[in-house]
Amino acid sequence: MTGNIRCFVAVELPEKIRGRIAEDTAFFKKSGADVKWVPPENLHLTIKFLGQVPEDHIPELTGLLKEAVRGTKPFEAEVAGAGVFPGAGSPRVFWVGVRDPGMSLAALARNVEETLEKAGYGRQEKGVFVFVPHLTLGRLREERRGPGKGGRGGREEARKLAGDIATLKDALFGKIKLENISLMRSELGPGGARYSRLARIEFGGL
Repeated sequence: MTGNIRCFVAVELPEKIRGRIAEDTAFFKKSGADVKWVPPENLHLTIKFLGQVPEDHIPELTGLLKEAVRGTKPFEAEVAGAGVFPGAGSPRVFWVGVRDPGMSLAALARNVEETLEKAGYGRQEKGVFVFVPHLTLGRLREERRGPGKGGRGGREEARKLAGDIATLKDALFGKIKLENISLMRSELGPGGARYSRLARIEFGGL
């Protein structure tokens, strides 16, 4: 009997890009907002989060991903800009953007979504499929209650941080050539998530 693995599909980033992002966003971590920041080595572009999947499904998933990217050719995208979700008035997620002028990345994400959905790996959210490519820098922790609610993690600090991040809305962190996607494992622990690659799938289904 096999156990479950928490996994997701992603594009892994070159070390140079991750280093540039870490360098250019380091001052954000000095803000008063109580944010759980993503370590530079964990920065990635999520294509689809799968959640808990039986370990013996990994070969099937790998085959499905090969099918999903069979018609995809390598392409370039820009890691550029920064912002927040859902908006500057109530920021919860702080991110760096990925620009995809040719919409190749959006098409890739849709192919992965539709191929996995047909095989029973359904969407995490119902409704129209929307893909917003981004790299999560950090997430605001739950606002503290009681006497300390105006301290770290408070709304004013988070809004100020959102304003600081907006100064990088036109920043260019570098270009990436996308030639493959990865099936990743996520292991949660006291020190945060640890990611490891289960499979790398080259475009063209190879």
